[in-house]
Amino acid sequence: MSQTSGQGGLFSHPEALAAGAAGLGSAVLALWAMHGMPLGTLLLWLSPLPIFAAGFGFGARAAVGATALAGAVVLFSASTVAMGVYLAIFGVPAALVVAGAKLQSGRMDLTLPLAVLGIWPVLVLLILAIAIPDLEGEMRTAVELGVARMGVTLPDGMVDQIAQVKAAAAGFWLALLMVGNGLAAQNMLSRQGLALHATPGGDEVHLPGWYLPLPAVALAAWLAFGGAVALSSLVILLVPVFLLGVVGVHRRLRGRSGRVAILAAFYVLMLLFLQIMAPLMVGVGLLDQYRRPSMPPPT
Repeated sequence: MSQTSGQGGLFSHPEALAAGAAGLGSAVLALWAMHGMPLGTLLLWLSPLPIFAAGFGFGARAAVGATALAGAVVLFSASTVAMGVYLAIFGVPAALVVAGAKLQSGRMDLTLPLAVLGIWPVLVLLILAIAIPDLEGEMRTAVELGVARMGVTLPDGMVDQIAQVKAAAAGFWLALLMVGNGLAAQNMLSRQGLALHATPGGDEVHLPGWYLPLPAVALAAWLAFGGAVALSSLVILLVPVFLLGVVGVHRRLRGRSGRVAILAAFYVLMLLFLQIMAPLMVGVGLLDQYRRPSMPPPT
C-alpha cells in the first residue's frame, strides 16, 4: 500500500521527474566528453539541451533542478574544476535563459534571456580576471601552446592579437551554443505539443532598454585602460545586438521568394567575412532595437 502511494506521489510530480532525467542526461553528455569518449566534443556541446527541454516543457524550476543535479553528478564523477567548468559554460547560463523567459501575450518573452547571453560571459570573465591576476598573459600562453600543437607559424604580433579576443571568441561561441540548444529544445517540444509557451516571432525579440549602455561602459573602459578583459567584455556585450541583427535579417526576408537561397548566401558571407558582417549585423540590431514596433499589452 505504501509502495503504491509512494509511486503515485513520485509520478504526480512530473516537474521533478523532468528535472531528474534532464540533470542526469546533461551530466552524462558532459562526462562523456570529459572522459575522452568517442564523439565527446559533439556531445559536450549538446549538454545544455536536456536542461532547455526540461525548462521549456515543465518550467524554470525544472531547469534549475536539472542544473543542480547535473553539477552534483559531475562533481562526484569528475572533479571540482570539472563541475565549475560545466556550470559556468553549460548549466548555469541555460538555467538563466529559461528562468528569464517569461510569458508575454501567450508567448515567451526573450528580452531578458537575450541580455543574459551578453552579461553572463562577461561576469565569468571578470571573475576569472579577479582570480587570475595575469589573465591576459595566461590567454597569450594558451594561444602559443595551441599554435605550437598545430605546427603553425604566425606573424609577429599575431599571437597578441588573438589573445586579446580569445575570451570574446569564447563568449560568442557560448551565445551560439545557448541559442542553438534552446531553439532545438523549443522546436522539439512544440512539434510534440509539450512546450509551455509558443515561440515568439521575430518582431517580438528585443533587448531591455537598460542593456545598451553596458557596451558603452565597456568601450569607455577599453579606451581608458586598454587590455584584453575590457576589449573582450565590449565584444561579448555586443553579441546580443549582433544576434538581434541576424533576427532582423530573417524578419525582413519573411514571405519573400528565394528566401532560403538568400539566407544560405547570407550565412556563407557570415562565415567568410565575419569581420565585415559582424559590425553590419550590430548596426542592424541597433536599428531594430530603436525602431521595433510597440509590444501589445499582455492579456
